[in-house]
Order: sequence, then C-alpha cells, then structure tokens
Amino acid sequence: MLAKTINQITHVTKWLALATMGFMMLFITFAVLSRTLFTPIVGDVEIVRLGMVVLIMFGLAYTQNVDGHISIGLLVERFPIKIQQFLDIFGSLLTLVITITIGVIFVNVGQMHRTEMPLTTDLLGIPFYPFDFIIVIGFILWGLEALLRLIIAIQAFFKPVNGQGGDT
Repeated sequence: MLAKTINQITHVTKWLALATMGFMMLFITFAVLSRTLFTPIVGDVEIVRLGMVVLIMFGLAYTQNVDGHISIGLLVERFPIKIQQFLDIFGSLLTLVITITIGVIFVNVGQMHRTEMPLTTDLLGIPFYPFDFIIVIGFILWGLEALLRLIIAIQAFFKPVNGQGGDT
C-alpha cells in the first residue's frame, strides 16, 4: 500500500517534470525567436531558472524509482552478493537520511522566505518561497523512494542465497 501510494505520487511528479520541460522548450524557443525578430522577453532567464528548479526537483524521485542515479557498479559488482546487498542497504539508508534532512531544512527556509526574509527574482519579482516548497516535495519524495529501496534491500539481504538456509 505504501509503495503503491509513493509510486503514484512519483508518477504525478514525473509528468509535472515532463510538462515543465515541454513548457521550457517552447518558452525558450519563443524567447530566442522574439529576441531575434521582435522585442526580447523580460525575465526569460529568471523563468527558465525557476523552471529548472521544478524540473529537477520533480525528476529526482522518478530517477530513484527507475534506479537512474549514478552508481559505482564496476567496483561493487566484484564483491560477494551479501556485501553488495549490505552496500545497497547502506546507500539507501544514507540517501533516505540526507534527503529527508534536506527536505526538513527547506521547510524552514521556505517559511523564512515567506515571512521573515522574503526573496524574489530580480526582474519579475517572483517570490522564491513556492519554489522552496517544491524543493521540499522533491527531496521528501526522493527520500520516500529511497525508503522503498531500503525495504527491498533489507528483504533481499535476509533472503537465503542459492538455497542456503531456510526450510529443508
């Protein structure tokens, strides 16, 4: 049930990232053409930078889901299977702790940017705090995907290998 819910949310954020990428593609094309043919769009760089925040943050969990993050398979594949499984557990646990920590920190950052220290983009005056909360969503969801990976890695670690152990 937990896995299904997390995967559904990841699926939604994947499509939000893809929609953002599509918007950015069209927007950048229009901005370049308008710079050449008409009047430049004011704040186009700011809009693209903020779009990159959305694109990256909503893509992190999906990348974790499909095991698309960088790994050191060349070295790890030479170890015995139990050591590989232990390293998977350690890596997933470390990812979980770091991503949840960053997510919690950015809750405070977003709150601070909303109330105490409002920050906006230079030209358009777009506030940063909504994007801080997008960062929270991205890292928390990445952490939840890492939690699913951790559970799978723990189950694999305690599962008998090649018929060893278990019922006879």
